[in-house]
Amino acid sequence: MSELSAADEYTVLTALGYLYAEKPIPTALSSELDRIAAPWPGRWLLPSQPGAPQRVIELCAGPGGWAEGLRTVLGLTKYDVVGVDISADACATAVAAGHARVCADITRLDPEHPALRETVGVIISPPCPSFSSAGKRAGLLASNIRILSDAIAAIGEAAGFLRLDEVCCDELYPDLEDDCPLCADLGYHEGYAPRSGQTWDEVRAMLDGLTDPRIGLMLEVALWPLALQAAGAPIEWMVMEQSSNLPEGVLEDLSLEFGGADWYRTSWAVLEAADLGVASRRKRAFMVASRHRWVDLEPPTEPLPTTTMADALDWEEGERMNTRGQRPVDPATGRVKGGNCFSADRPSWCLTGKTRTWVRERDGLRLTPAEAGVLVSFRASYPWQGSRSSQFQQSADVVCPAVAAYVLGVLHGMDWERRVRDYLTGLYHYADLWEEEPASPGRFSLAV
Repeated sequence: MSELSAADEYTVLTALGYLYAEKPIPTALSSELDRIAAPWPGRWLLPSQPGAPQRVIELCAGPGGWAEGLRTVLGLTKYDVVGVDISADACATAVAAGHARVCADITRLDPEHPALRETVGVIISPPCPSFSSAGKRAGLLASNIRILSDAIAAIGEAAGFLRLDEVCCDELYPDLEDDCPLCADLGYHEGYAPRSGQTWDEVRAMLDGLTDPRIGLMLEVALWPLALQAAGAPIEWMVMEQSSNLPEGVLEDLSLEFGGADWYRTSWAVLEAADLGVASRRKRAFMVASRHRWVDLEPPTEPLPTTTMADALDWEEGERMNTRGQRPVDPATGRVKGGNCFSADRPSWCLTGKTRTWVRERDGLRLTPAEAGVLVSFRASYPWQGSRSSQFQQSADVVCPAVAAYVLGVLHGMDWERRVRDYLTGLYHYADLWEEEPASPGRFSLAV
């Protein structure tokens, strides 16, 4: 567990003195807090005040899909969210949209940093290419899965959440009815064995044999919440997004670690963005974990009204998109090889970085980055940053805000459907989204 030096502790105590006296903290002192807390905000070294937003960290945060779902779609302002991403362009996009970002490699950060001791939630979206059909799928190799699973299994021991009865009680005292005498003698905390002594860097080093380092980012899904819990943070929940090809065995391994630390519930589901009214297809696996309440994540029982690509971009019916240029015709079928065209009168195909080369067949019109963002449920004015290629890649990688809102809404027990429908009505100008259920005077409303 990381600790502050005596000098840094004195700085924090001095700032607390101003806080409790209800006086503004001097600029120089605030700068010192930022230095001590780096890369996190200096204010996070101070206790949360009553009524202040709760602290959430977002890892592999990208350009802001989760944050938009949380703040813009659901209207949740009770969280102080700081995101971390390794992409400078994605961070620049998020910052331009008003979301806090740290540009860093999450595997280089300490999850038990003193500035994180009041974190209540973790959001994480490890990159998908290692598991996705669009990538090389190294994450599906048995050798890589075995390495990842072994490292995941070490998290609970390193955090101090290995139950003593798994180590000795059942074996040494098979007929025991009362408390284990060894537990009582050694003073093990709440029935758990002591922390193994393995550092988080050492746990991460167990991944060195992976053929694609990005696979190892799945380790962080359990590492951060359980490390925060071990450090005494009031962690309550975690949400994760990954390729729909993620092996279920990996999800089960993660679930075992949360269960071993007495988290109340873990649940996962594969969700299709088009089923939630998004104007493009995107199938992803989502996982939620909760310490204090039962949460069941599953696809919506009744999909929302379908949004076609043409509807979203205000095109006439009958338009078609060409995704791969002029392809040769198969003489046996008379069709273009490679399946490179689709109708815009349905939801768009899943966006990738190569979406920048898609053209409308009728006139050769190419999509703009703003239009790509709209297809994944961002507002048209979203401030995408970086080169054109980078902006399209960000749209391809991001979590759709409407889907993020669904997952977070289910996690928080909210009436997500009203808010998602309201958001899509403004985004896609769909008056008929409310035909089945007329709006009530007091319903949530959002101008987009």
